[in-house]
Amino acid sequence: MAETGRITWTNDKRKLSDLIPWPRNPRQVKVDQVKRLQESLDEFGQPETIAIGPENELYNGHQRLKSWADKFGDIDVDVRVSNRSLTEKEREKLTVFLHKGAAGEWDFDILANEFEVDDLLDWGFKEYEIGLREKVIIDYDAMWQGMPEFEQEEAGAFKSIRLHFQNQNDIDDFAELIDQPITEKTKYVWYPKKERMNLKALVAHDES
Repeated sequence: MAETGRITWTNDKRKLSDLIPWPRNPRQVKVDQVKRLQESLDEFGQPETIAIGPENELYNGHQRLKSWADKFGDIDVDVRVSNRSLTEKEREKLTVFLHKGAAGEWDFDILANEFEVDDLLDWGFKEYEIGLREKVIIDYDAMWQGMPEFEQEEAGAFKSIRLHFQNQNDIDDFAELIDQPITEKTKYVWYPKKERMNLKALVAHDES
């Protein structure tokens, strides 16, 4: 049975390649958004942390993972780690709350009167969002008729358990048994050994 109870978070750091994306992540990123995410990290650093679970399962930050890996490689990033893994339903709800249920909306009167239009467009606003033209509605369902189906393989762990060792010799024996190094920095291991994900494969490409 999945662990339940109050969820708490602690600060830590991880390599980008350690993070395990959610196959069911409903968010996507476009080429222009990738560029803005890269420019933001380059100019401002990382003001917001990435949310993950105790097994490095990624809860929030998929688009940053994709865009930063392409430009900056396998860098260290700040993360917030939950004390337990979230259930699938909790994961779904958190994703919606963070991106759709967040409080606050743009005050377009202030944007129109106190911000430069060229800046707003350069920073990611669309012309229709600030009243420069009407929004064009695209019927994506019609566009995708007849396209081939695609199924994403499950990337998460089937089951996770905690191991306890009484001394270093026990750790060394276990590492030899599974043929994987275990150091002070090791946060988790896969059995059988799982190759690190290919960060380049996550890069968004402009196919226009």
